[in-house]
Amino acid sequence: MTDISLVWKKRVARIVGLPPVKWLMTVAIRLVVARHRIGVGVVILDGNGRVLLLQHVFHPDIPWGIPGGWLSRHEDPAEGALRELREETGLTAVIVKPLIVKHDTRPNHIEIIYLAHLQSGTLQLSAEISAANWCPADDLPPLFPSAKAAIETAVAYQDRH
Repeated sequence: MTDISLVWKKRVARIVGLPPVKWLMTVAIRLVVARHRIGVGVVILDGNGRVLLLQHVFHPDIPWGIPGGWLSRHEDPAEGALRELREETGLTAVIVKPLIVKHDTRPNHIEIIYLAHLQSGTLQLSAEISAANWCPADDLPPLFPSAKAAIETAVAYQDRH
């Protein structure tokens, strides 16, 4: 019976490779597969154990947080996180590694937070940021749980390397 299954699988694979079938599959995926918005952020640590936090205008309940925002359509998550950093602060950085990938329900989205090393730039806050501060990682203001967890992960990673 295994031979029949293998023959059947090869036939299906050949059919799925036909251009009209590929097109139908693409349409079906767009109609059926769930979509999520994706939020991205970066944790930037300095050499003194401090983390860059921003006071966000649009987060009145928990105003302090890491640089970040929503991913644009078809945007690479790491590039989107660096874009958000640049837009909000004027700073540039290099992604080191992902720290957190998780699902959140308020609002429903996937969240990806990266550790990044600051490269260059002069701090210039966008209209959506009220203030920026380098805060000791062991003395943080109230933060969203994912930002706090990402900072803790980043500090532990930095301590090991």
